[in-house]
Amino acid sequence: MRKLIFTLLSSGFISLAIAQTPMSPNVLGEPFQGQHFKAKADNDVEGDPLVFGDWKKGEVTLKNGEHYPIQKMNLDGQRNRFLYQINDSIYEFQDNIREIKIYNGDDANSIIVFRNNVDPESDNFVALLDTGKITIFETYDKKPEGENYSNGIVNNTRKYVLHTTQYALINKVANPIKFNSSTLEDLTSDKKKEVEAFVKENKLKVKKEPDFLKAINYYNSIGS
Repeated sequence: MRKLIFTLLSSGFISLAIAQTPMSPNVLGEPFQGQHFKAKADNDVEGDPLVFGDWKKGEVTLKNGEHYPIQKMNLDGQRNRFLYQINDSIYEFQDNIREIKIYNGDDANSIIVFRNNVDPESDNFVALLDTGKITIFETYDKKPEGENYSNGIVNNTRKYVLHTTQYALINKVANPIKFNSSTLEDLTSDKKKEVEAFVKENKLKVKKEPDFLKAINYYNSIGS
């Protein structure tokens, strides 16, 4: 049986009860069979490491090209591992995943594509925001922060906090970026006039992620 490992929280914040439970082949097929884990969160940390508040529908593409629709998926932002849920049981995907698509809402066009072969510094799954001469991707990191403290007046709670970082990948070098006009100008300097005209014509506010990405997508479409 192929190995699937799941944990909702890191070993320091979780107690595990493991039960070997093979899934029926008519549920998702052999590529998704494996160990079944039950997890109980540690009450010392508020929240959980899952990136999405609700489990999302999506699609998984294996390295051999096979596609599988999944009804409930989520990303463990602490370990950068994708999970899926069936009948209240949670499993972790194997390392044979090439791409994961998350349907973010009811809009069929609102899809987040994750791949683990984009960031030159790691094999973590990252969200692809745009691809081309300039590839923009986003990383997720969700870990416990703060400390549990109370002096009778002030109460602090250790909790999971999500951080996202955006990167521009050019010539296999990734640099963190901010969505603003200065970044856009630096990234598209060889097509400065064309991009500026596009931004002006479409009244884009490049401090907003959607508009910044529209400008990058336009730049990628007109080539070098």
